[in-house]
Amino acid sequence: MNAAAIFLLIGSIYLVIVAYGVVRTMKKGLPPRARLASAAAQVVVPPVALFAALLTTGDAFAIGGWGVMLGMLLVAGTLLAICTDMIARRLL
Repeated sequence: MNAAAIFLLIGSIYLVIVAYGVVRTMKKGLPPRARLASAAAQVVVPPVALFAALLTTGDAFAIGGWGVMLGMLLVAGTLLAICTDMIARRLL
């Protein structure tokens, strides 16, 4: 499995988890601040954990390449959480 396939798999699973988590907090009827805190935790924790695991390898080339990808994944997760929250408010 090459790096592109691994990133596609990790990125897809991550974005599905973020979208499901935002909708789930909306369905539970949590207040807006609790929804924001939950979404922030779901968006930030997985890329930071993957980056911490990447740091343990000590490979500067992998850290440089995958670090940028994980940063972009963090931005994509943030935008997805915002869009999902806006759409879920209108539909639910």
